[in-house]
Amino acid sequence: MKLAFGISGFVRAVRRLAGVVAWVPLLCFGADDLVVMSPHNEAIRQEFGNGFSRWLRNTHGQEAHVEWRDVGGSSEALRFVQSEFSKKTNGIGVDCFFGGGQEPHLVLAQRGLLQPIPLGEEILRFIPTEVNGIELRDSAGRWYGAAISSFGILKNLEVQRRLKLPDVQRWEDLADPRLLGWVGAGDPRNSGTMMVMFEGILQYHGWEKGWRLLTQMAGNARRFDRVSSTTAKDVTVGETACGLAIDFYGFSQVAYAGRQTLQFILPMDFAPMSTDPISVLKGAPHPELARRFLEFVLGESGQKLWYLPKGHPEGAVRSSIERLPVRLDLYDRYGDLSNVGTSPFKRAQTFHFDGKKARDRRDVLPALIGAVLIDTHSELKLAWSRVVERGMADADLRDLGSAPISEADVFALGAEQWKNPSLRLGKRIEWQTFSRDKYRRLAHALSAR
Repeated sequence: MKLAFGISGFVRAVRRLAGVVAWVPLLCFGADDLVVMSPHNEAIRQEFGNGFSRWLRNTHGQEAHVEWRDVGGSSEALRFVQSEFSKKTNGIGVDCFFGGGQEPHLVLAQRGLLQPIPLGEEILRFIPTEVNGIELRDSAGRWYGAAISSFGILKNLEVQRRLKLPDVQRWEDLADPRLLGWVGAGDPRNSGTMMVMFEGILQYHGWEKGWRLLTQMAGNARRFDRVSSTTAKDVTVGETACGLAIDFYGFSQVAYAGRQTLQFILPMDFAPMSTDPISVLKGAPHPELARRFLEFVLGESGQKLWYLPKGHPEGAVRSSIERLPVRLDLYDRYGDLSNVGTSPFKRAQTFHFDGKKARDRRDVLPALIGAVLIDTHSELKLAWSRVVERGMADADLRDLGSAPISEADVFALGAEQWKNPSLRLGKRIEWQTFSRDKYRRLAHALSAR
């Protein structure tokens, strides 16, 4: 018995050091370790890992730990899981996929890589099937929304006051030329959070106007961060005056710096919402433990970890998470105790984020945005500054914000052609060349006037 415990502890320690590139096989004799792939940050992983162990011990008299696998953002996690399944079709040694936004789970469900897990009415009766047109769970039980994500703008009020910058209340306010160099954003090729916001702007404004707005916002951007948490932290320390942010990062930074310094807003024009699901992967090595993890995350104990502040007897222990739970009854029962704010179930808006449209172009659109706005960012910033200097003529704005392909072409590429590696590379080069030539032409022509 003593030897088994020693081996278990040793292997867990080795796996933590080894990371996800080549983790040690599950050889923990006498130990139950649930393996969870997640792009969630350390605070969420710690609170839910420890919380699950406590809940399982108190509820079922069972000892188990969560072994987390972190390969980066949601896009990177999705690529990793699909790559592993291409080599190990019956299972990849991972039980659950937790977080990352809705699209990765939709993709994995579509490709038959998720295990349906029916849950009982004692859990589901507290969770509505949708919010503002967004599904909160899969009808076949392949994924369940664990939290609701809203997306908005984090503002540094002190920087705005000192530099007399314009206030931002709508997405289009981020295109104000007075914010040149003071806008923070992340790379949607790596961040599912950023992709939802870019996608939402395109859906709300339409393809042509949406691209003009995104181009002007990108022209104002200081840089494009690899991960969205960096974008929020830059606003906090005053490197930028405002930045695109998911509600969790916004709330946590406001809690850290104070409401006199920071403010997180849901823009007045529209606020994209999405569910942040949890699912069980096909061939999960610990299927019963995985089911119980879902029951914990979606049940009252897990849902309270999102909503209740640190220090509350049923809330987070070490780090406040402060996210919107999917469990409806918590908002009325604990609304006065939470720092999160009002219920998303009571926010009415006409715009509904189209998750299917986002999924159908998920592979192509981030690459297009990256080639047009990020890989050519230095040329874009110069062209944008020249357009601003010349009075922002309508013709110049249309030229600056023109996309190299139509919306229909994006869907056509995503249907089948995008699977061809040589085509993907060729298209990226084509879009980069189109954009770089356009920005240089604009900057040169406007300088010569």
